Amino acid sequence: MPKAVSTREAKDKLSSIIGWVRENADEVIVESHGQPTAVIMSFAEYEKFQAVKEQQRRVEALEELRRVRAAVSTRNRDLTEAQADEIAACLTREVIDDMAAEGTIRFERDR
Repeated sequence: MPKAVSTREAKDKLSSIIGWVRENADEVIVESHGQPTAVIMSFAEYEKFQAVKEQQRRVEALEELRRVRAAVSTRNRDLTEAQADEIAACLTREVIDDMAAEGTIRFERDR
C-alpha cells in the first residue's frame, strides 16, 4: 500500500523516501494540505505506466480514425473504391511534398 508524506517531509527526507520506494517496490504519495499532489515511484514502475499510457493513446487514436473513416465513407458513397484510393494517394503525396519542402522529413529523392 502506498505511503503518504507531506511536501515538507518529502523535501526534508527525499533520499530516505527514495530508498523506501526502492526497498518496498511501492509508491509514496506526496500531499499538500492533506491533498495528494504528486507521486514518487520507481523508474521501472514509471516506465510501465508510460507504456500503458501510450497504449491507451494509440487505442483512442485508432477509435478516432475509425470514426473519421465511417463519417467519410458515409459522405462519399458515390465514389468507387478506386476513385477514393486515387484521392487518398494524391492527398498523401501533397502532404509528403509539403513536409519535405518544410524540411520536416527528408527523402533520398531530395538529395
